[in-house]
Amino acid sequence: MSTRKSARDELAAGSEVGNVYLRQLVRAQLHLSLTTLLAFGGLIGALPVALYVLPGLQRVLVLGVPLPIVVVGAPVFVGLIALAWLYQRRADALDLAFRALLDDE
Repeated sequence: MSTRKSARDELAAGSEVGNVYLRQLVRAQLHLSLTTLLAFGGLIGALPVALYVLPGLQRVLVLGVPLPIVVVGAPVFVGLIALAWLYQRRADALDLAFRALLDDE
């Protein structure tokens, strides 16, 4: 009669199954990090590309302030805060899922 090891035991023992669990967690975290980095790069990189492709945007004024200054001001920071918030939520969800996997016995 064989006893089934829990995920926590497999991980603690450093077995092949435990390594698969750990690689899956690391892969999910890497995917999340790269997705966030790509979104960050798109957010920051979009303004110079837009100004290069549409040079007339540099002359547009919003309440007396050039449009590029307005775009770099509040929206970029709000976008970065939103990205950070989403990243933290997803990272916490990955952590909770991994803990739940380890607690299943």
